[in-house]
Amino acid sequence: MTTIRLFGNDIKVSEKKEEKSIMLFGTRIFQSPANNSSDRFINRSDLPPRSMCLAIESFHGSRPVYVGWKYLENSDINANLSRFLIPVECYSKLLYYMSKLEREKVLNKDDRGINVSVIDPKGNLHDMKFTGWKSLGRLVFNRGWNNLVRENQFKKGDLLEFWHFRMPNNKPCFAINIIRY
Repeated sequence: MTTIRLFGNDIKVSEKKEEKSIMLFGTRIFQSPANNSSDRFINRSDLPPRSMCLAIESFHGSRPVYVGWKYLENSDINANLSRFLIPVECYSKLLYYMSKLEREKVLNKDDRGINVSVIDPKGNLHDMKFTGWKSLGRLVFNRGWNNLVRENQFKKGDLLEFWHFRMPNNKPCFAINIIRY
């Protein structure tokens, strides 16, 4: 605590500890509070796990952009429904990274959407549709979603994180990571 005198009054002020950080390729990286004595840093830039970054690099994908997360629900893993409902909080970010033509196709009334590829936690590529369902007013991944669920044994309550990136041919793609507790 530090005491300062302001207008004749003594005021006790706690000192703000600055988090040490560096900028690396446009990404702010903070030093881990648990390891203040070392030079180890944790990345708070919302990058996927290193293995997933390597998988994206192997496909010559662009730098991934964090989109959001969701705890999987029964409806997300139900083979009869065959779709993943994207959280509403992610819409603006998702649509921001789409081209005007892609946005129009996704939001068009015909529900055709666009073809996308999704990298799963194992580094496998899955083709599916990214579209808007007008009946629900929601954005979804479908047509191929069941394969990803089955191959990765997704369960209700798994935390799904996802990122957007592009292939060299400018095709929109996503990377999905699962965290199990």
